[in-house]
Amino acid sequence: RFSEYSVALLKDPAHFKALFNRGFSHDKLGHYDAAIADYTAAIRLDPTNAYAYYNRGISYDRKGDFKRAIDNFGKAMELEPRNADFYHNRGFSHRKLGKYE
Repeated sequence: RFSEYSVALLKDPAHFKALFNRGFSHDKLGHYDAAIADYTAAIRLDPTNAYAYYNRGISYDRKGDFKRAIDNFGKAMELEPRNADFYHNRGFSHRKLGKYE
């Protein structure tokens, strides 16, 4: 539950999983700016976590900021180049910009 992640963060503001999961909850509720803020804080704690970039990219995409989505998917790809989902979502964001090649 969303509120439990916030309580965890009151007890430990540097709790990566609580930030990541609260960001996920924000995204599912359509609170994209709050999701992006939580993912950004999680990335500060662990800049090698590809899924934090990936999920932040999804939030940017849903917000309509396809350029930032592409940048985040690209960073996720750098960290985990074998993950097909990262490539797929970056391609989908390019398509939304009208870039087909």
